[in-house]
Amino acid sequence: MRFRREPNANRNFPTHCPYCAGEGLFPDETSDFAWKCTECLRIFEVKFHGQDAPEHAPAPAKSTEQAIQESLAHHGHDAVLRKEK
Repeated sequence: MRFRREPNANRNFPTHCPYCAGEGLFPDETSDFAWKCTECLRIFEVKFHGQDAPEHAPAPAKSTEQAIQESLAHHGHDAVLRKEK
């Protein structure tokens, strides 16, 4: 006779109850993904279904200096910063 189940690696831990925003949450026996709120006594499930891969990779981020220079030039400012060598 076992009193404890094996830990579920797929169980995501919620930070608060979606109904009352309470933080007293404990795993519930209803399902492998169920949580019980001790404040409002509701039981809810949290499931993570994954994330789709993007169709194309995003462009690399510009450096701070490059972004400032492009912004100043775009807005017509004469005092564009010089690039350091």
